[in-house]
Amino acid sequence: MKKLVRFVSVLIITLVVVGCQNTEYTTKPNQEQNNIPDYTPSTEDVKDRNGDIENIERFDEFHQNAENGRKDSLRVVMYTTEGDPMLHDLEYNGETITSTRDTRRDTFGDGEINTTTCTSIKFIESTESTEYILEGCESIQDDIILVNLD
Repeated sequence: MKKLVRFVSVLIITLVVVGCQNTEYTTKPNQEQNNIPDYTPSTEDVKDRNGDIENIERFDEFHQNAENGRKDSLRVVMYTTEGDPMLHDLEYNGETITSTRDTRRDTFGDGEINTTTCTSIKFIESTESTEYILEGCESIQDDIILVNLD
């Protein structure tokens, strides 16, 4: 009889623990199921791997072109800790910068494409870093493009 009571007690405790598991952070279906195209890296991309930025010269070139009224486009790729690429496309048409963020490949992100139009890029320098920020955007969103740790 004691063995039956012990077995039932362990069973109830196990069911309570399993039933209380947090399922809020389940992963999203893979990108093939959502028809999300694969990201193919380009030598023109500016890549931010958790603060290690590659091809920052290309970003500076884009910024100079925008300052001088020359059309240009650029892709900034920020990699998550897990290695998922989040794409941030910037296109300057001679007057405004169209900013498009694509987080659909981020397993734990919001999985959306957000677009806004901005007027310029501002640099904020400190002793530890330089932040590259979009200014004058139509909609409120994350306005930070890059953070370059000095």
